[in-house]
Formats: sequence, structure tokens, C-alpha cells
Amino acid sequence: MPRQIRWYNPKLKDYEWRAVPESDEEALRVLDGYPGCEPYAAVYREWRGLGASIHAALARAGEAARP
Repeated sequence: MPRQIRWYNPKLKDYEWRAVPESDEEALRVLDGYPGCEPYAAVYREWRGLGASIHAALARAGEAARP
């Protein structure tokens, strides 16, 4: 069973449960494709560069997007 994450999805502007992406590419696709997405992808990349897991970096990107 895939691991789940509850996070703030900036594309939906709401919280959601979803499977944790298995790769950076998959995670970045979740954060791509809508106006204003670049800063959240940058947060994701920054956290991954610091050694955070995909789960943690995606959660941090969602936190950065929360109103």
C-alpha cells in the first residue's frame, strides 16, 4: 500500500490526501501546471537539496502555499 500524505495542494487551494510521489519528477508534476506554481516548486527543490524526503519537501511546499 502506498504511503499517504495529507497536504495543502496549491493547485486545488485545499487539503487533500494522496499517495506520496515516488520521484522528484512526479512530485514536481503535482506542483506544476497552474499560474503561480513556480515558488512552490522552488520550495520543494530547496528542501530536497537540504536532504529532506519527498514527503517532507512536498509538505513544506504545501505549507508555503497556504493562505
